[in-house]
Amino acid sequence: MAGKQTIYHVSPSGERAAAAGVKWQVEGREGRRLLHEPHRTQQDAIDAARRHARQHQPAQVIVHALDGHIRSAYTYGETPAMPPGERGRKAGEQGGIS
Repeated sequence: MAGKQTIYHVSPSGERAAAAGVKWQVEGREGRRLLHEPHRTQQDAIDAARRHARQHQPAQVIVHALDGHIRSAYTYGETPAMPPGERGRKAGEQGGIS
């Protein structure tokens, strides 16, 4: 049986970090350790997140666009099964596809 899945988010950095040349970040939690890595390009951030995910399977990398929407996702290892009521549900919504 697979353990709890680690999720890494690749997202745009805040305005303050962007002013310093850091445009993208990788965020996730590896056990008790909180990961927050700055990167200059989105591709660098995606590559770093995928390396982390391969090392901490089961894991998922979620890549966000500049506007915050999910652009793509990568899954590594066996992931915990999603309950039927959760499939197709957007964050904050009740129900889903049965």
